[in-house]
Amino acid sequence: MIIFMVLFLAWISLIIAAFSYIKFREQKQQIDRYLDEKFDKVVLKAKDDDKLINRAIKWFDQLAPVGNKIQLLSDPVELEEHLLKAGYPYGLTVDRIQGAKIVFALIGLGFGFFGVILGLPLASFALVFYPLIGYCIPILGIRLLAKRRQEQIRYDLPDFLDMMSITLQAGMSLDSALMYFVNTSKGPLSEELAKMNQEIRFGVQREVAYRALLSRTESPELDSLIQSMIQAHNLGTPISETFAQQAEEMRKMRGERAKEAAGKAEPKISIVGGLIIAPSIVLLIIGSFVLKYFFSDDSPFKGMF
Repeated sequence: MIIFMVLFLAWISLIIAAFSYIKFREQKQQIDRYLDEKFDKVVLKAKDDDKLINRAIKWFDQLAPVGNKIQLLSDPVELEEHLLKAGYPYGLTVDRIQGAKIVFALIGLGFGFFGVILGLPLASFALVFYPLIGYCIPILGIRLLAKRRQEQIRYDLPDFLDMMSITLQAGMSLDSALMYFVNTSKGPLSEELAKMNQEIRFGVQREVAYRALLSRTESPELDSLIQSMIQAHNLGTPISETFAQQAEEMRKMRGERAKEAAGKAEPKISIVGGLIIAPSIVLLIIGSFVLKYFFSDDSPFKGMF
């Protein structure tokens, strides 16, 4: 009798596990379809907005295998990190960047041959350096985009803190306040917070979503804020106080950063003054004396001019 009961319970457990697995697969498929629809909308919008970019991307895809074999100054891990920081602009991937450097190198080679055919000065040097410059353009470009995007995130942080502090003190929940900021603001910070909110809605643990946001940014201020939010979530500290404290600390950090930038600017100004302004003033003084000597009324060279 006991054996039959054990077998019966085992079959019941298997049936429950099977139903749970089926439900899990259905929910996963729904999420995948939702993400595919969102991605397709973004791709279609990009196609409608700029056909030139899509044509270029097709060339990048075709030459990506060649670019992957030549990884000079283009380590895939570093490119992936820069793309992540840049927010994957124009649907670019590591493979497309590898293909882009070949495309631009060929364009540079074409300009070099064009210069040789026309007989331009230093055309032989251009034939060598233009392809190298074209090769480096996509790599340096994605780094520049990543840097500008991270600077914009740092620039948007004070407004974010002020809005979050006000909305939380007004009685809104954290998720509602974040959603309100996302819906009423534009920019890279709003995009990153929208991704974080989407991950939380899909069932990702809040701390994991917070740390994923940190992996996509490199702002020390945002890093400090997210760490405080994680600590407040784990300890149950009122989050509104956290934002108020972070706002005050950020103001102090901005003041210190402004002083640091001013200190770094002083030597640069001295270099500019020493190399450009001072010699220009000396040449101006010497030139005035020379002109006075040659063109004055009592000059011995007056008859020559």
